[in-house]
Amino acid sequence: MPQQPPLFPEFAVTDSRGGGTYPLAVIELGTSAIRMAIGITDGAGSVRTVEQLIQGVSLGKDTFTRGEIQRKTQEQCVDVLRLYRRKLEEYQCTESRHIRVVATSAVREAQNRLQFLDRIYTATGFSVEIIDDAEIARVTYLAMRPVLQAHEELRNATTLLMEVGGGNTDVLILKGRDVLHSQSWRLGSLRLQQMLKTWNAAPDRAVSIMTGQIERVLEQIHEIIPPHENVRLMALGGDVRFAARQLHRDPGQSDFVRLPLEELARLTRSMRSLSIDQIALRYHVELTQAETLVPALMTNVLAARMLNVDEVLVTPFSLRNALLSSLLRSSEWTEEFCDQVIRAGREFARRYHADLTHVEHVAQLSRQLFRGLQDVHGMDLRCETILYVAALLHEIGLYVSQNAYHKHSWYLISHGELFGLGELDHQLVALVARYHRRAFPKPSHEPYARLPRESRVAVSILAALLRLAVSLDQGRSRRIQEIDCQVEKQRLIITAQASSGDLSLEQQALRQESALLRDVLGMTVLLRRADQPA
Repeated sequence: MPQQPPLFPEFAVTDSRGGGTYPLAVIELGTSAIRMAIGITDGAGSVRTVEQLIQGVSLGKDTFTRGEIQRKTQEQCVDVLRLYRRKLEEYQCTESRHIRVVATSAVREAQNRLQFLDRIYTATGFSVEIIDDAEIARVTYLAMRPVLQAHEELRNATTLLMEVGGGNTDVLILKGRDVLHSQSWRLGSLRLQQMLKTWNAAPDRAVSIMTGQIERVLEQIHEIIPPHENVRLMALGGDVRFAARQLHRDPGQSDFVRLPLEELARLTRSMRSLSIDQIALRYHVELTQAETLVPALMTNVLAARMLNVDEVLVTPFSLRNALLSSLLRSSEWTEEFCDQVIRAGREFARRYHADLTHVEHVAQLSRQLFRGLQDVHGMDLRCETILYVAALLHEIGLYVSQNAYHKHSWYLISHGELFGLGELDHQLVALVARYHRRAFPKPSHEPYARLPRESRVAVSILAALLRLAVSLDQGRSRRIQEIDCQVEKQRLIITAQASSGDLSLEQQALRQESALLRDVLGMTVLLRRADQPA
């Protein structure tokens, strides 16, 4: 029989592309420049960067001062991207699946971002994807995890990965390979410079104002770090790599180099005394980069002092090269990565004093139901993880009130931060938790109605499975530990393994909560004991 197409292509399991060498490219529309990395695959799952290009464009200056990208800046972007398109043609890199064009905070926060993205598409054919903080954290984690594991001093240490970008400062705190915290603060080098211009701060006041702004954010970071931890600071970003080269410690192809704090502080002080024009002339950099150097380096110096470290580890990591490697992966949702997302969900549940014993058991039952119906729904590990995290968090609304607590759960999840979950995935977790009881998903619920069709159907199926899992632990006794699922003539038969006692409470709950599964998959549900005859 021919293979059936997946029920939901957006969430279907996909295979990696075959071997062979071919070109790949990533273009990043950043706050102060448009950068492109071109690579060639080796046919064995890795990619070698062969050329990098950079053109200064003041996207962030427009967005952070005017709220939108000016027409002149838009046309500058179009000109740069047309140039990059011609360069890609030289490499015969023309297939859209081999090219990824991304934009960060400067485009994400622009009021006219949709018009800007449409202009780029009509002029260049590039479809620009706005990536959020969660994806940046995910890509950073996947790229840096092997580095941390390769060095004994970092393998079990607490490492603070920090990148001071033009618009935001992204922080990822890891204990060995485990993520302790991930967050992005609206503290960026270009944003700081534009703030000073808006306030018309005198040169002698600019440093103290920047120091105050930076320290306020760093205090929040410091509160997250476990007490009495010996922390390593690993700095990412072009500005700190520039500083390393000036101090004759170019990271090059190494995992990282050690930058003594006092040397970095001395360089930063010398640059603070110069104007932006003077920095550009002395260090032979574009004005767009000269604007960001001092705020970025000040942030790294102050962070190192806050952490009481005497050196900063500087890595050659760049978002572009990490995204370049990700083009070779069919999915970044590996089992190890999903474990980190679940770990973050568990910590989120603990924060709101959830009954961890119960919700963990419900999550395990949800996973068994998901896998038992894999041939029916055809969804992948990503959706299984979304369901598991939603199960962990479905009761956190009780922290607010017992009345309509499912709605409070939705609100808390929607307004919280969970490592590894992009904007869409975050919404899916919140909605699956919201629909674990009471009303079914419906068009009058605006957050649900705004989703693409595939996501709406996925939410309904995952919420239906969560309802069943909650019913299977209705008495919170955890007496149903293992289940076996079979589908016979549009009926889901759940066989409870190694259960004890009467199952009438669970059977009654299943009868009440199986209606959503019947609506979305056309299935009724039957629960029976393993020792019960068929």
